[in-house]
Amino acid sequence: MLIDHDVHVHTNLSSCSHDPAMDAAAVIRRAAELGLTTVGFANHMWDAAVPGASDWYAPQDVNHVLSIREQVPADTRGVRVLVGCETEYCGGGKFGISPAAADRLDYVLIPHSHFHMKGFTVPAALREPRDVAAELVRRFDDVVASGLATGVAHPFLTLGFEEQLDEILALIGDEQFAGCFGRAAEANVSVEIHTGMFPALGRGKERCHCEETFLRVLSLARQAGCRFHFTSDAHRLADLDLTPKLAPYADRLGITPEDVHPMFRAE
Repeated sequence: MLIDHDVHVHTNLSSCSHDPAMDAAAVIRRAAELGLTTVGFANHMWDAAVPGASDWYAPQDVNHVLSIREQVPADTRGVRVLVGCETEYCGGGKFGISPAAADRLDYVLIPHSHFHMKGFTVPAALREPRDVAAELVRRFDDVVASGLATGVAHPFLTLGFEEQLDEILALIGDEQFAGCFGRAAEANVSVEIHTGMFPALGRGKERCHCEETFLRVLSLARQAGCRFHFTSDAHRLADLDLTPKLAPYADRLGITPEDVHPMFRAE
């Protein structure tokens, strides 16, 4: 499997990207050097038309995210450029994007696993592994059913509970995973394969879990007929270099180019 795209890339338009070199031109240049034929910018976004943004999210509205188009050079070195976003799901049917804003973007990624934003995306009292596991399943289904998501960002890679991740995901049975992924396949919602899923690639705290955990999860997604996209979730330019290193994992899972979601598949 040749990994030819990375569609979850944050530039310095995302407040959590602190690399001054992380602009559109630099990303496109490095993507071309790596042999990527598609790059997608998915900066953090909260739609100003939706009440309830955190102070951190409020400045990062749809116009802010779309301003990346002004940074894209005329010569993209043969790289197809998509402009999407990563928004939030706060539970209870509350998403950080409206259908009108979603229509202005090429695609929308929504995580169900941002459990590090206590009191915003999840209740501050959420702590027990069994409760976290149950909430992950509920929220995955909510994101898929929303009609807003092109893809689920870092599925089941639960931020805020990195040290307990193996324990949490062991509490979700194969039948539950199969149900979640079957519904994603039916809704044509893409499942993200993220460099942080595989500790050998060395993504910070994400090294706390065992890579077999996500090989199990993604194999169930494959069996359910899901479509996929590959990502670095880059916040630094150097992170892009990890994306092609997902190829051996795709091979182990039996994923082929035909399994890539049509939005992200090579033209």
